[in-house]
Amino acid sequence: MATVFKRPTSRFWNACYRDRHGVLKRPSTKLTDKAAASRMATDLENVERMAKAGNAGTFQFQAVVNRVAKEINGEDLPSPSIQAYLHDYLDHVRRNNAPATLERYQNTVKLFLANLGKAATQPVRNVSPVMIEHFLNHRRDAGCAPKTAIVDIKTLSSAFKRAENLRYLDRNPVPAVRLPKSTSSEREIFTMEEVDLLVAAAPNLDWQTLIHLGFYLGARLGDCVSMTWDNVDLVKGLIFFLQKKTGKIVVVPMHPQLINHLHHVSATNADGPLCPTIFGKTPGGQHGLSEGFKRIVKRSGLDLMVVKGKGSRNFTKRTFHSLRHSFSSALANAGVSEEIRMKLTGHRSSDIHRKYTHMSMAPLKEAIDSLRPAPGANSAS
Repeated sequence: MATVFKRPTSRFWNACYRDRHGVLKRPSTKLTDKAAASRMATDLENVERMAKAGNAGTFQFQAVVNRVAKEINGEDLPSPSIQAYLHDYLDHVRRNNAPATLERYQNTVKLFLANLGKAATQPVRNVSPVMIEHFLNHRRDAGCAPKTAIVDIKTLSSAFKRAENLRYLDRNPVPAVRLPKSTSSEREIFTMEEVDLLVAAAPNLDWQTLIHLGFYLGARLGDCVSMTWDNVDLVKGLIFFLQKKTGKIVVVPMHPQLINHLHHVSATNADGPLCPTIFGKTPGGQHGLSEGFKRIVKRSGLDLMVVKGKGSRNFTKRTFHSLRHSFSSALANAGVSEEIRMKLTGHRSSDIHRKYTHMSMAPLKEAIDSLRPAPGANSAS
């Protein structure tokens, strides 16, 4: 832990800390105020720690130098431009998140910088709520749905919160902007019989496997297409995998239908990816997995249920993600408790989980029919 001390012959405080190589350093802070010198010593030590871990970039060093300059001279050094900072932020995202997350953040940053125009070259400390609000209005005027615009603004909030933590900004400007109200469009589910139709319409064995995984595990498309035989224990009848979105490890007992299918797959493929011809393929794009699944739905004769979205685009109610909704709903209709369903789907919030559960009318009617008057109550109205 960084400390400070004074030499008998100096009026300045010296910092005392170890550098990234473990060598003890005792530089002068050129400060006479002990509290200010202690803050500087802590900053210098933190940079050495980041450098040792390989996490220190140019802007982190600039932030420390800026704080030191302010302690000594009372003035900030020039800060990086908004554009330069956001590109550094994307590098930070690249190191700590999944490729799909990076792609979404890159798109938001690209749109925001384009909206700023020449203002993107201003120091990042100049970013203001007005800039954020102007971008939000631009996105809404372009016809994007409120939920999409909110995701963009939350991305910027994450970026500028980091800038605040690095002390490029006195305060994150995003919370000052009022967000639009958003209502989510509902996905529709597939019945078990319809899942069989999807499997029959699949163009090859890998797509059949992907559909089985989506329905019988309730897993997201990106997680399903990334699975290998290392995720499978056919002896114990288990599949375990790391959810990319949550970072949570989920263990799901396999349904006999899925076990039988994987035994069939293992006859020709018992090592490496479960779906080798589409392994690691991205969901997006005209030739991506999401569009591929929509073509299978059409080929099966089922309705995609395309409706007008909240923004300018149409919304497809039946996508691969509908298989995840179908999994949760089938469990609920079979009487499986919410607690168990959440463990199987990896949901952390019961509110989110309920959005995935579509109760059929039969169990609801059975629940109503099960009501009986309390003992001794007068049943006459």
